[in-house]
Amino acid sequence: MHMVKICYETNVFQGALIIRFVLDDTSLCFINCHLAAGQSQTKDRNTDISEILESSVLPVERDHTVRQDSYIGGGDGSMILDHEICVLNGDLNYRIDTMGRDTVVNAVKARNFGKLLERDQLLASKRKNPWFKLRSFHELPITFAPTYKYDVGTDNYDTSEKKRAPAWCDRILYRGKSRIQQLDYRRHEVRVSDHRPVTASFQIEIKKISPKRRAAQWEECQRRLQERKERLLQEAKYGSIISRSNSDILTAFTGQTTWLTPLVLTQQQSSRSRSSMEQTDET
Repeated sequence: MHMVKICYETNVFQGALIIRFVLDDTSLCFINCHLAAGQSQTKDRNTDISEILESSVLPVERDHTVRQDSYIGGGDGSMILDHEICVLNGDLNYRIDTMGRDTVVNAVKARNFGKLLERDQLLASKRKNPWFKLRSFHELPITFAPTYKYDVGTDNYDTSEKKRAPAWCDRILYRGKSRIQQLDYRRHEVRVSDHRPVTASFQIEIKKISPKRRAAQWEECQRRLQERKERLLQEAKYGSIISRSNSDILTAFTGQTTWLTPLVLTQQQSSRSRSSMEQTDET
């Protein structure tokens, strides 16, 4: 198990904590993030995510068998996306765009979450930005109220001078194709912070590789590959023979045509000569 801290601001901790381990023959990576704050800092948050996911900060796996069995994409385990299962969570700080605070608060009271989620910066980035690194991550549909920002100890959204608009800053996303399934997604009414905590539960499929069965399967693959190579070689030889035969036939046919052509011309000339003589006799 390895834990790595990435920090790229000195005044406030913003970055990520990464924990990764291999369970049986499955690699898992858990990332806790705190991204750039601010209503209009979507690009900064997206850049933060790119720096976190593209950083080669984890120890390299030197055993090539482990690399082959436990990591994906030819990775060596030094990057987050080398792992088969990834769960990313934290205060991602994505806000709701182009809506005033009062409009957002009223929509929350009416539980009109769909209207707000259409303008959620994280979901919008996934839809519109093909280079957004979280596009390969999934998230269960959100069915709870925004988790930020509350007056501490109350159920009231921010009433300070800044009066920040509510937003779903606290998120949990995952990646792992069909090997991981999110079972639930909820917030909890804990009032000791200006955020409401969010939890999720997952069902994860862990694989265990049998060296004997893998070796047998490898031998079978090699045998089938060799058979295919031999079949393609035979087909290539047969195709070459047919090609040469067709070429010989074409050459023979062309030669025959060349030989026949003077004869036809001679016959045509003889016919014209006879016709000319007959016309002379009549005259």
